[in-house]
Amino acid sequence: MMKNRFLGILLCCMALLPAFGQGAFSFKINEVVTSNAAGLVDEYGDRSGWIEIANTSWGTNNIRSCYLTTNRAALNPELSAPERIRLMSLIPKGDSRTNLTAKQNIVFFADGHTNRGTLHTNFCLNVGEENFIALFDGNGVTLLDSVTVPPLAENQSFARVYNGATESYEWIVMEPDNVTPGSPNAGQGKVQDKIAEFKEKDPYGVAMSVMAMAIVFSCLILLYVFFRLFGYIVSLMAAMTRVRAIRAIRNKAHQASVMAKQGLETKGIDMEVYMAVIAMALKEYEENVHDVESNVLTLQPDEHTEWNAKDNAMREWPKLY
Repeated sequence: MMKNRFLGILLCCMALLPAFGQGAFSFKINEVVTSNAAGLVDEYGDRSGWIEIANTSWGTNNIRSCYLTTNRAALNPELSAPERIRLMSLIPKGDSRTNLTAKQNIVFFADGHTNRGTLHTNFCLNVGEENFIALFDGNGVTLLDSVTVPPLAENQSFARVYNGATESYEWIVMEPDNVTPGSPNAGQGKVQDKIAEFKEKDPYGVAMSVMAMAIVFSCLILLYVFFRLFGYIVSLMAAMTRVRAIRAIRNKAHQASVMAKQGLETKGIDMEVYMAVIAMALKEYEENVHDVESNVLTLQPDEHTEWNAKDNAMREWPKLY
């Protein structure tokens, strides 16, 4: 029993693992600046290259314990997890800023000074050169996202933008005026534009209320239909069970009446005995009462008896009267 229970718990945990992993795959590298001469400054007032990570889902996910790296050797499948982790920069725990809400972004400064806090990496970006950047899950093996950043001029960024023609995202070089650290990139405001358009067309929320009530009433109607059908099926099964029980009782009664009739005609047994047998049969059927036989004979032969001795047959016994 304990073994089956343990296996059930293990299967449930295995089924939940993909759900936890889904949150990590929502993190995407969103924008990169390699030469930050006049842009974003960190909490110490310094400027350095930076990497922006976006939570692309509509739920809250924590990027803590994930890894950033610029070393292509981390992609080598022959490396073990500890060997890969030594090539990466850990995003530490204990900072509320790593808990990203829906569509929220976070910026990490690639300055090589992890002692400055959670948002600083142990590597720097190469100015004016190509840079490979990868984001790994907390196990140090699963690759969540990667990008190869081309050589950029000062204050330019390489950003992921929405392509309305192909309904997908692509990477383009952004000029300094369009660089948006910590905010949606140019072309990523499609969702916000739709929300603003909806608010403009429905300032008092009438359409939203109607839609909400329609959804609620639709769900209630579906529940009503489901429970009506469920009740009908249960009633039908109960009726069928009663019909079978009535038929069985009628068959038993018919058999009992036939036996009683035969007994009265042959006068082989008293009416009271037949009535008792009928009552016991009905009780056995209704209450499912019966004996459990062991199939073991309890009669044992007696080797010391003399009931068939020849001398007893020839002996003359005295009369008792």
